[in-house]
Amino acid sequence: MRQSTCILVVCGVLCGAPPAVAQGARPNVLLITLDTTRADRLGSYGYGLARTQAFDALANDGIVCTNAVTTAPITLPAHASIMTGLLPPAHGVRDNGAYTLDADHITLAEVLKQNGYATAAFVSAIVLSRRYNLSQGFDTYDDDLWAEDEPKLFMIRDRPAPRTAERAIHWLNDRVARSDAPFFLWVHFFDPHQPYESRYANRHLLPTAYDAEIAQADEGIHAIVESLRTANALDSTLIVVTADHGESLGEHGEKTHAIFVYDATVRVPLVLRYPALLPRGARYDGPVSCIDLFPTILSTIGATNVPANQGANLLPALRGDAPPPQLPQYSESLLSEVGFGMAPLYAVRHEGKKYIRAPKPELYDLAADPREAANRFIVPTPESQRLDATLQRLIDGSVPFRKTAPTNPMDAETLETLRALGYMATERQRDTVVGMDPKDGMALYAKLENARHAAQRRDYTASETLLREILDTNPNHISARNVLGLVLMRMGKYDDAAKEYLASLETDPSQARVLHMLGVLRVRQKRFDEARTFCRRAVEIAPNLVESMVILGFTAAQNGDNAEAELWYERALKADPTMPRAQLAFADLYFLREQYGDALAYYRKVLDTTPNHFAALLQAGLCAQRQSKPGEAIDLFQRAATLRPDSWIPPYNLACVSAQQGNLGDADRLLRASAKLAPDDTDLVEIARRDPDLAGLRADPRWEGLARELGLKQQAK
Repeated sequence: MRQSTCILVVCGVLCGAPPAVAQGARPNVLLITLDTTRADRLGSYGYGLARTQAFDALANDGIVCTNAVTTAPITLPAHASIMTGLLPPAHGVRDNGAYTLDADHITLAEVLKQNGYATAAFVSAIVLSRRYNLSQGFDTYDDDLWAEDEPKLFMIRDRPAPRTAERAIHWLNDRVARSDAPFFLWVHFFDPHQPYESRYANRHLLPTAYDAEIAQADEGIHAIVESLRTANALDSTLIVVTADHGESLGEHGEKTHAIFVYDATVRVPLVLRYPALLPRGARYDGPVSCIDLFPTILSTIGATNVPANQGANLLPALRGDAPPPQLPQYSESLLSEVGFGMAPLYAVRHEGKKYIRAPKPELYDLAADPREAANRFIVPTPESQRLDATLQRLIDGSVPFRKTAPTNPMDAETLETLRALGYMATERQRDTVVGMDPKDGMALYAKLENARHAAQRRDYTASETLLREILDTNPNHISARNVLGLVLMRMGKYDDAAKEYLASLETDPSQARVLHMLGVLRVRQKRFDEARTFCRRAVEIAPNLVESMVILGFTAAQNGDNAEAELWYERALKADPTMPRAQLAFADLYFLREQYGDALAYYRKVLDTTPNHFAALLQAGLCAQRQSKPGEAIDLFQRAATLRPDSWIPPYNLACVSAQQGNLGDADRLLRASAKLAPDDTDLVEIARRDPDLAGLRADPRWEGLARELGLKQQAK
């Protein structure tokens, strides 16, 4: 990437301060970002029901910033601001998925690397994958999430904090053992993001599942801090823990985040610990923006060649050497515009007041009204005009930092998927809401979101009811109709689902993903000729729609035309040579047809490019087992067990291989190990009773006692 001319940052009264430490005494830097974490749900911010001991211990031993704000209530733009010290109008990343950081922007990792730091990042969700270019400057960028379970309906692939922490600690221990050079380690924990499904909920009797997710992220913090302590590197490391944004939890009618810019989603926790320079047990009440972390961290480590940015070096104020500067705090949300065509929202907090620029402007006195319940804006006043002018200055001040126009890393297929799932409106639907204030559109958005959440819980009846309510009043709401089609398909109502998808196409016939879903429906109904018709139309609109190519290959094979089937398979592989989904789709197809040799060959291709693909390891193991290759099956299942020691499936499959080999003692032991890991809703005994691979174990005298014991253990869980 291009190396820009480096200049000293110029950003207010605190900038231009001398380096904080001598060149030879530079600390390590650990940056931990928590996804979707409200400040007021942590113990050190006054929430007595929290189980955030690790975060609170850092707070007690460092500085708690009580007035910290993010630039956007959306993961990728907020992290781009943290990593560049720039506001979203400057770095150009305005939403998840639809933007990538320009390579000409200099990141925190790049500056630290230039200053002799080893750099590594471990992220927990695909929304921060390297395709969005936050990987700039990192020697190691771990975004390999293929060891994780398939994401739930409407969700993205992610990794829980304990597993991300484990991978980060492995790198950390290796680094400390090999070199005395300082390191920069960024670790991102995604856990508090909806849906909230932490194993902590029952164990600790936390008040909500959201709090349980925060507790699980806190476990990740604890593991990493303890690894630093064990390595005798804790006090020589600047530790910064913050969040990318918060969570509305129903406030202002928003269930989660991303649309509104109220403090529920833009106020974030922030703690800094470095006893060599920073006071212990202190609270800093001055305004902080996430862009201030960039110059403050670089000042703390005494960096040279600091690039220009929009943040403020707060180190003198944090140390008590200067009064807190009364900096304006900028936030924005463009999801309402980028995703649905409504008006964007821009906000500024300054001197205890908050102004939100919207079609219906808002003004709040945060001291008297911290929940932002009473909008004081009726007509423009000198106060609102002053804040609006401050907001505009921040936007205008971003112009000199802009690089080339931001590129969209999403291909047409990904965009189509988001539209089909209701996360983005089609162009025709957007035209109907241009300029609408998101406050007016929130009720409809919330109902659609509630319908998706109900479907995630497999409460399809409730989801269908909500979606039909939307369509009763908004019959042209394409997103709701597409989600309804998917829900009906999950319910097995294939003809009803097809009716909804066809109605959606009447409104907008250019939806390739909807055509593909009709193809899927017709395959399930074994109406292969119709499936081919729909999928051909889909590929005409989106030439790289791999899933439709797979269906076209499958239906050709069903018609006995193997030559055409192979042509479609090869076209799919050519369209998607690096990602595993094409090979995986072919492998699954052959597996379902019980052609285990062909399936194994394709699963091996998946593992050649993505060796940590958990599902592919399991399926390949099953194929090897079916082909009487027990040695290969055992190797594949053991690799899966190493990747996911918390999963019950690898030891169960190993038990099956052992039983087939006549090693009943091993089968008994492995089945017990599997039972310890099986979730509460998995009836392992019933699965084992039906599994033909365990016939040898069931014929053994020890089976009844084993089954009884496993059943009692599951009841106890």
